Amino acid sequence: MKEHQMEFSDSWFSLPSAVQGAGGCWIVRAGRNRAKPNYVIGPKMIGQYGLHFVLNGKVTVNSGSCSVELESGDIFCLFPEKLYTYHTASGNTPPLEMIWLALDGEQTPLILASIGITSEAEYAKTLLSTEARAVLKQLLIYLLKQSGYGYQAQSMLYQLFWKLEESAKGRRAGIIADHSDWLYMAKEYMELHFAEDIIVSDLAQMVSIHRSHFTTMFSRQFGVSPSQYLQRLRMEKGASLLKDTSLSVTEIALSIGYAELYAFTRSFKKHYGISPSAYRGG
Repeated sequence: MKEHQMEFSDSWFSLPSAVQGAGGCWIVRAGRNRAKPNYVIGPKMIGQYGLHFVLNGKVTVNSGSCSVELESGDIFCLFPEKLYTYHTASGNTPPLEMIWLALDGEQTPLILASIGITSEAEYAKTLLSTEARAVLKQLLIYLLKQSGYGYQAQSMLYQLFWKLEESAKGRRAGIIADHSDWLYMAKEYMELHFAEDIIVSDLAQMVSIHRSHFTTMFSRQFGVSPSQYLQRLRMEKGASLLKDTSLSVTEIALSIGYAELYAFTRSFKKHYGISPSAYRGG
């Protein structure tokens, strides 16, 4: 690593290709450092998302009136156009060591949110698992040997976020602080996948909640049970297809998740009071 005033560091810079620039998230800069005593960076702001991974030592990050001390395994992000200062914390032993990735792209804030990092919660503790740390180091070593930014680096970036998301889900599994979060997640999932072969136990497993508790809380929040809500989504889509398309009733049944015509016809008549054919002709 090269010696600088505040640190020893290696850096990598890239001009993204047209393909990367049209993508959702990519790396524009990356690096690693080992801080000298009395290391201080800032106040400064950057134009991208500066994701920092603490490998060793401790760092204090200040953003506005907020200040937090982070240590090995923690992550913090410098959000675009916000002013930050960060410095060594609790002495200089062991020395602070970090890896950082500057990210750009419209999907970046959504990807960061998937691991629990937002502009309101700019850090996550104990998120850098052993597996994520290994991918991160492998990614940086690869980048430092390259002059450009290709598909392999992009693949490794998404693998890193996969490992971080796994770690974030593991932390959330035993902590259900706000039930509305997972309830709305399950509701959105149903609205996207209602035409597939999904059942309530699948939804409960997805949000790591026991099925009976999931059903109780969903019913309390939305006024219908999960199975009733799935049924409503299928019926409303079926009714729309009957009125707006020339698809046969069988084709509609198969398109919205029914294995055969009879089950769809029976459900539709129970829901609307008339058969699909009568509804189309009405």
